[in-house]
Amino acid sequence: MREALSLSAAAAESKGVELAPKALEAYAQAVDPELQKRQNSGEQKKRRRDKDQNEKLKTTPITAPALEKTVLQSVQNNPLLTILNKLPGKNGQRWIVLPFDFPQDDPEYRVSMRILLDEQTSNRAACMALDIAENADTGRRWMFMLESANEKPVRLTCYLRPELPPAAQSRLKRELSSLLEIPPERVFVKNSAESFPCESGISEQLPSIDEAV
Repeated sequence: MREALSLSAAAAESKGVELAPKALEAYAQAVDPELQKRQNSGEQKKRRRDKDQNEKLKTTPITAPALEKTVLQSVQNNPLLTILNKLPGKNGQRWIVLPFDFPQDDPEYRVSMRILLDEQTSNRAACMALDIAENADTGRRWMFMLESANEKPVRLTCYLRPELPPAAQSRLKRELSSLLEIPPERVFVKNSAESFPCESGISEQLPSIDEAV
């Protein structure tokens, strides 16, 4: 919680915004999917109201338009994110945060998608972080950091929790390389530490911590 709050405060400061405590906590929940899980764990009434909608989602094929609709609805219901996502950082680059649930299966998953847009190059995405936490007591979490150049993926770093044995890591690396058409030497699969990494610590090409979520 403390790390997520610090990163969120740094991200807001880079956008020229100082957030009130409640707004900062809400932003941190959007950034960290595990905080989304904790914040929503007691919302039983809301879950009952959403049950019919979730059942419908479970029977809907997973497609890009369906995911896009889910993400856009999530942001539309969060005025704070709508504002912050429109603000660039001091260096002209802009991180946007897109949190959403993924109720396709049981257990459910909570996701924080963060995309780095470079407004000096026609808003092209230079980097994307897909941070996924399982909504259960297993502690499972995955982060996929995808960097691109000329609108093509060029490097992928995947952080995992719990740990995978070396053979499973190698197998996952081959699968990701084939799926995204990235050379194997540019795909990195790592076991995470207790604290999950943020974008700023993964590649020297990315902005420093005060300019990234």
